[in-house]
Amino acid sequence: MKGIGLFVSTVLLSLLLISCQQSTTDNPKKPYRSEEAIKNGDVVNVHGKISNLEKFNQFIENVNNGVKDKVRITSYTIEGDPIFYNLDYNGKEIKYTYDASQDSYGASGKQSATCSDIVSTNNENGVEYHLSKCSSDVGNTFNFQVPK
Repeated sequence: MKGIGLFVSTVLLSLLLISCQQSTTDNPKKPYRSEEAIKNGDVVNVHGKISNLEKFNQFIENVNNGVKDKVRITSYTIEGDPIFYNLDYNGKEIKYTYDASQDSYGASGKQSATCSDIVSTNNENGVEYHLSKCSSDVGNTFNFQVPK
């Protein structure tokens, strides 16, 4: 009987530890400066100046061709805090995660949605991207402007 109790305790402890591990899509911890984000391959938006835009363009091309891909867009607030927009395309749909947990003055926390597509609209400033056919309103928080 003692052996079964030990086994059950070990299994429960293992499950607890596994559930507490951070997922591979967790974002870097604070402070996360734009220079580090650029070096890490993030698409970085600092007040309209975008770095690593080719990574976003490649993501769009891969989505259009049904090729799995993921990209993290890190946008910085006026105060310099990062907000993360993670797009993970599995070949059929896009898992979108909005993470403002490091924004000192905004709504904190993470929210996710699954969306069927990413659509673009041309405007006088360039091309604007939005997610469509999302599982929740969280998908509406994604808006990425690529300047001309």
